Amino acid sequence: VQNQVDEVIDVMQENITKVIERGERLDDLQDKSESLSDNATAFSNRAKQLRRQMWWRGCKMKAIIALVAVILLLVIIVPLVLKYHT
Repeated sequence: VQNQVDEVIDVMQENITKVIERGERLDDLQDKSESLSDNATAFSNRAKQLRRQMWWRGCKMKAIIALVAVILLLVIIVPLVLKYHT
């Protein structure tokens, strides 16, 4: 009976050790999961910021192109109007 009790004690000690190791792994996994979540949030925020920057850059470029087109039209049209007006 004592041998059986010793075997059961050994098995239970092994099980307790495995449960403790599992708990440590779960804690590590939870830490990694929180870190990944934080990184994902930071990435999302940076992507939104970059998208806004690129949108403004595109707007600025369109405005510059429009301004250049208006200036070119004025350079072409004003002399013609002045020439036919006089």
